[in-house]
Amino acid sequence: MGSAEQRYAFNKPLCLAITLLCLALLSALWLAVQQRIGSEREQAINAAMRANSNLTIAFEQDIFRTLKAAEQVAAFTREGYLRYGKPPDLRGWVQRQVIREDIFTIISVVDAQGAIIASTQDTSPDVNYADRNFFLAQRDNAHDTLFISRPVLGRVSGEWRIPLSLRITLPDGSFGGVVVMAIDPAYLTSFYQQADLGAHGLLGVTGLDGYTRGRNIGGEVSFNQDARALPWFIRHATQPTGNFVDDGEPDGIRRIISYRTLGDYPLMAVVGTAYDEAIASSLHRRTGYLLAAGASSALILCFATAVILGMARQRAITLALQISEAGQAHAARHDPLTGLANRVLFQERCMRTLESARRHGTWAAILYLDLDGFKGVNDHHGHARGDDLLLQVARRLKRHVRATSEDTVARFGGDEFAIVLGNLHTREDAERIIHNVLQALCQPFDLSGTEVAISASIGAVLYPTHGTDLDALIGRADTAMYAAKNAGKNQFVWWSEQMQAD
Repeated sequence: MGSAEQRYAFNKPLCLAITLLCLALLSALWLAVQQRIGSEREQAINAAMRANSNLTIAFEQDIFRTLKAAEQVAAFTREGYLRYGKPPDLRGWVQRQVIREDIFTIISVVDAQGAIIASTQDTSPDVNYADRNFFLAQRDNAHDTLFISRPVLGRVSGEWRIPLSLRITLPDGSFGGVVVMAIDPAYLTSFYQQADLGAHGLLGVTGLDGYTRGRNIGGEVSFNQDARALPWFIRHATQPTGNFVDDGEPDGIRRIISYRTLGDYPLMAVVGTAYDEAIASSLHRRTGYLLAAGASSALILCFATAVILGMARQRAITLALQISEAGQAHAARHDPLTGLANRVLFQERCMRTLESARRHGTWAAILYLDLDGFKGVNDHHGHARGDDLLLQVARRLKRHVRATSEDTVARFGGDEFAIVLGNLHTREDAERIIHNVLQALCQPFDLSGTEVAISASIGAVLYPTHGTDLDALIGRADTAMYAAKNAGKNQFVWWSEQMQAD
C-alpha cells in the first residue's frame, strides 16, 4: 500500500498532469472573473444608456410642450392684434388669468420699427428691439415659425431671458413686427428636479446654432455656452439621436450621454450621468470578485492534487449541464434565425398581456404581419440574403415596440411575424405603433451592398373588442392580414365580423 502511495505521489507524469490542470483551472478562474467584471461593467453602462435615453425622450417632450404652449400664446396674441388693429390688453390678460402660466407673463408686441406697443410689463419709450436677433430673424423670415433666441439680458426685465418670437405679417404681406415673450433659461432645465441623474448629472438644451439655451450640471444652471466642439453636438450632424460615453466634456467629468434632436424646433436635448456613478455598483462587486478569486486560488494551490482534480471535473460537468439545459430551454422558445420569440413563447406572452389588460381595464392588440415582396428577394438574391433581410426586419420591429411595456415581437416562420401590444388606453395607441412599423418596413434594406425594398401587410385585432380567446384572436388577426394583402398590401386592416375565412 505504501509503495502504491509513493508511486502516486512521485509519479512525474501524473504530477505534471496535475500541475497543468491546476494552472488551467487557475487561468480559467481568473479569465472568468475578468470577463464577469467586464460584462457587469458593460451591463451597467448599457442600463444607464437605456435609462438616459428614456429620460431624454421625456425631456424632449417637456421642452416641446413648453415651446408649443409659448407658440400658441404668441399666435393668440398676434391674432388679436391683427383682427382688431390694435395691440391686445396683455396686462389685463395676465391679471384676469387668460394667460395662466407664470413663465409666459413677459409678453410684448413690437412694431416693424422695433418699438414696444404693448407689454405685460412697464416699459420705457426708449426701449427698442430693432437690433435684437429675435427681431431681425423674424423680419427676414418667410415662414411662420417660432424663433428661439440665445439668452439675452432683458432691456425691460433686467434679467437674463430667452426671447421667443413670432412674426407679425400684415394683410398686404409686409412685415408688421413681432410678438415676443421671454422665459427664464433655468425653466428649460427644470426637468432636472424630476430626473435622478446623480451628483454630477447633466441636462441641457442646445440650439442647432451651437449655443446652449440652458444647462444644469449637478444642480448648477448656466447658459449661452459655445457647444460646437462638444461631442454630442458634433455627432448630431450625422446622427440626430444617440448614446455614447464621452471623454469628460465640458467639465472634465466622464459621462454616459444620451441626446436627441427635436423634430419641430432647432434644438437638441442632452442628458448625462457620471460614468463613475453609473458603474459604482459593478466596481464594488469587482472588489468582491477579486477577493473571492484570490481566496479560491489559494485553496486550489493548498488542496491535495487528487481533491483538486475531482473538484475541477465536477465543476466542469455541472457547468456543461447548466449551459446545455439553458441552451435547450432557449432554443425551444425562440426563433433560431432572428432570436425573436417563437409561437410557443409568443402565446405565453400573449396570455400574460391579455390577463394584465383584463386586470387593469386596458386594451391589448395582436398584430399578424406578412412581408410583401420577400419571396422575390429570396428567389432573386438567394437564401443567405433572404435570411439577412429577415434579421434586419426583426431588428426594425424590435425598435418599434415599447421597451418598458408588455410588447413582444415574434417570428412564426418564413416571412410571418406577430406582435402583441399591451397597456393600450385607446385604439389610436395601437394604430400609431402600427403606422410606425409600416413606415419602418418601407425603408430600403441594405443586403451586402444591394438595396432592396419590401413592405408589410398587417392584420390586427383588439382585446377584448374582437374577442377574448387567444387562439381565436390570433386566427382573426391572420384573417385580417390576408384582407390587408387583398386590399393592396403595405397597409393594415382591423378584423371585423364581416371577414370570414374561406
